[in-house]
Amino acid sequence: MQTSANRAAFGASQCGGKLRAALLLICLVLAASAFGQQIAKRLTNQDVISMVAGGLSDDVIIAKIRATSAAGADNVHFDTSVDGIKALKAANVPDSVIQVMINPAAAPAVIVAASAPMTLDPNLPPPEVGIYWKDGANFMFVQGRTVTQAKVGGRAGAFFTNGMRSEHWDATIEGPTSQNRLKDRHPVFYFYVADGTTASDYVLIKLEKKSDHREFQVGSFGGVTGGKSGVKRDKEISFKAEHVAIRTYRITLDADLKPGEYGFFMGTGAQATMAGGGRGSARSGGSASGRIYDFTIPE
Repeated sequence: MQTSANRAAFGASQCGGKLRAALLLICLVLAASAFGQQIAKRLTNQDVISMVAGGLSDDVIIAKIRATSAAGADNVHFDTSVDGIKALKAANVPDSVIQVMINPAAAPAVIVAASAPMTLDPNLPPPEVGIYWKDGANFMFVQGRTVTQAKVGGRAGAFFTNGMRSEHWDATIEGPTSQNRLKDRHPVFYFYVADGTTASDYVLIKLEKKSDHREFQVGSFGGVTGGKSGVKRDKEISFKAEHVAIRTYRITLDADLKPGEYGFFMGTGAQATMAGGGRGSARSGGSASGRIYDFTIPE
């Protein structure tokens, strides 16, 4: 016969078993619910189709796909099989979005290489092609411009000498004075030149100041000596060029510059034939284009 103690122990055992079973059932229900919620939160083909139909932009949809994928690989579940892709195309999903569905990983950032090696030397100008004026510790960029306009001069002299004297053609620069104003009459310049050029490709010239423009002679034609191209020698100002770094030259002058208009000119050597007829006119010659870095030495 069972004693009362045995009956109590048996009852307690049964109760404990039922409690454990109930707890296990609750755990299974909670796990199943969490799993179901996780599945429900997964981004699927239908979600993408719905976003496209809702008028969201490609960028927004792609950002959503990548953000969801980054939160966990199980958060997206796309069908990117052949049939799945066909269904996406039929639903007007853009190719850019489909590509991200196939590979949600963000594209690597594009690294743009510098066009020229940067210099850390404070005594050198920036590694950008151009001419710089050394103003104390600062490098002031001298703005350049392309010279393409030219006018013919000396026609009267050629006419009255029956062509014995040559005519000349002058490159013109708009404006009576330069916007690049230097306060130093003995300036130091730095050239950072393009590949294939050196400081010897430049000439420093004194510009003729007119009422509304500046000009300098870049060639002559006709006359006894025939046609010539290039800047007039008596307008050139000599300078010394010291190669101080890759593609970099330090430019110094022998003497102070008088107040006036100046410029570093680099001709391209492009020639264009001139022709004419009649008494004193030029039979042949040429013109050149180039680039000038003009500046003013004020009073």
